[in-house]
Amino acid sequence: MHIPDGLMDPVIALTGWIEFLVVVAVALFLVRTRVKDKDLPRIAVLSAGVFVAQMLNFPIGGGTTGHLVGGALIAIMVGPVVAILGMTVILLIQGLMFGDGGMTAFGLNAVNMAVIAPLTGWGVYTLIKPIVSRKDEKPFGPGTAIAVAAGAWASVFLAAAACAAELAVSYAISGGTYGIAATVSVPAMLGYHAVIAVGEAIITAGVLAYVWSASPSVFTREHVATTKAEGLRGILHLKTTQATIAVLIAFALALPLYFIYSADGADGLEKTMTDAEVEEGGAVFSSPFSYGESYFAALFAGILGFLVTALAALGLLRILQGVKVAD
Repeated sequence: MHIPDGLMDPVIALTGWIEFLVVVAVALFLVRTRVKDKDLPRIAVLSAGVFVAQMLNFPIGGGTTGHLVGGALIAIMVGPVVAILGMTVILLIQGLMFGDGGMTAFGLNAVNMAVIAPLTGWGVYTLIKPIVSRKDEKPFGPGTAIAVAAGAWASVFLAAAACAAELAVSYAISGGTYGIAATVSVPAMLGYHAVIAVGEAIITAGVLAYVWSASPSVFTREHVATTKAEGLRGILHLKTTQATIAVLIAFALALPLYFIYSADGADGLEKTMTDAEVEEGGAVFSSPFSYGESYFAALFAGILGFLVTALAALGLLRILQGVKVAD
């Protein structure tokens, strides 16, 4: 769903930037009082994990593929405000380092995937969970799973609806020079992403169910007593280190899917552009890296992106923590 350069009318692209900057400014202010020092490594690894997860495509049929957006996943685990910043870091790394999404359209991409997706996912999950969960249900029982899946599905569908509207408005105000006509963009984007969102729902519910079973303290925030070890052994016993290793191993094992489904498949927006016979314009910014055309090149790109995303997220939150102390 990454909008490329040259597709949107400049007025709509500028509007997206303004909306994003206003929202992210509020999020930067609010997050200072919502994040504790002990949560920073977990948030950084979670953001980096979503980065590499977005590289893995799954088929939805008709030569179309989808991939995890992750907005609902982050929002449910660490809250919507932190999720906005985490998703923003992910999109920045994708755009600046790997050319995934146009920089002129970054504001719109961020509004759709870093604002609408997390807020929708968290909101739907929060509203539905009390309704579908029973009082005697286990902490991550069927009711919670349904609420998570519903939130994840809605997060992708609403983000796609926003993108479809942006395409339609760009087409209308530019006289067809930019965007895609509503008669094509709305049914195509919503149709493709209604199915892609099912994959998002399954993956999100599965990941959260696993995390709950493996480390329920992530959700309950209970302090679990651990025996401290020194040196390399101590580092390997850290939950953050174990999570990092697990994510990178899973990425390495699942990476063949990137080549199986990415070679001939197009994501929902790319397929919509094909349906409308619209070609992607030239990028205004030349990125230093790509996602790679071989297994080891893509593995390197994923590991590099993981590390940079984790460090960027951690650095941003550390800076905000310092500002909070200074205040």
